[in-house]
Amino acid sequence: MIGKLIKHDLIAGARRMGNIYLAAVIACAALLFSSLVKSGFLRFLSSAAVFVIACIAVVVTFASVVFGANKTLFGREGYLTQTLPVRTSSLIFSKWITSSFWVLISYGLAAAVGILLFVYWTSENQDGAQMYEIIYSFAQSFGLGGESVYQKYLIVSAVIGLFNACILVMFIIFSITLSNVRPLNKLGSFGIIIFLALTVFAVQGLSYGLEALCDISLVIEESGMSMTVDPAAVETAIQAGGLAIGFTSVYFKAVVTVFIYIFTVILTETKINLK
Repeated sequence: MIGKLIKHDLIAGARRMGNIYLAAVIACAALLFSSLVKSGFLRFLSSAAVFVIACIAVVVTFASVVFGANKTLFGREGYLTQTLPVRTSSLIFSKWITSSFWVLISYGLAAAVGILLFVYWTSENQDGAQMYEIIYSFAQSFGLGGESVYQKYLIVSAVIGLFNACILVMFIIFSITLSNVRPLNKLGSFGIIIFLALTVFAVQGLSYGLEALCDISLVIEESGMSMTVDPAAVETAIQAGGLAIGFTSVYFKAVVTVFIYIFTVILTETKINLK
């Protein structure tokens, strides 16, 4: 049954956001066409259109997550959703997985557009390529790592970013659930913003506190990557041209998200006031 739930939610999400992604495909096609025409104005116009549409896709996706989950779980559709012969945990999990999927798609689109624009403006634009070389040389003059270090750093950072996006989706669903609990439902949609902000600030604040006590870091060097809790080792690696990424908050957020998911399920089963 969970498979059917996920399939239904994916189809519903595609219906809500299909137009914006279709517009992104059309804009990318126009961008490629402009490279053949060799028109400077058309190049700029198509690049701006692709960039704007990518940004809109991210915003629309998050809005769809908020309003879609609120409508199907706690709005008029909630009466039907909550009576389905499935566990509440499955309903919440389905919303979490499918909403995360569309958020990751929007992030992937934004990343792909960034890479496309970079290649577009540097492959045939000598000034753009020279600017890249200047920035890269400037970074190395400060003792920062080589290109392979940057590549590893960007890959790890991207994975962490996707992980944080999935966690944020769970926080949004949790905030939506709280905003429908009696008597907190009196705050309406404004309550979602309040609860989301409080949840994010609280988790992030606790993460910073844990990092001050024990910061687990991933050290990235030319020779490879390694985990360490020794600040001296991190400093030595950075001075040698490496980079470091803190992982304490990643582990902490993963644990917190599990408890938030469980708490969301309990609230949905016992405290929800359907409209």
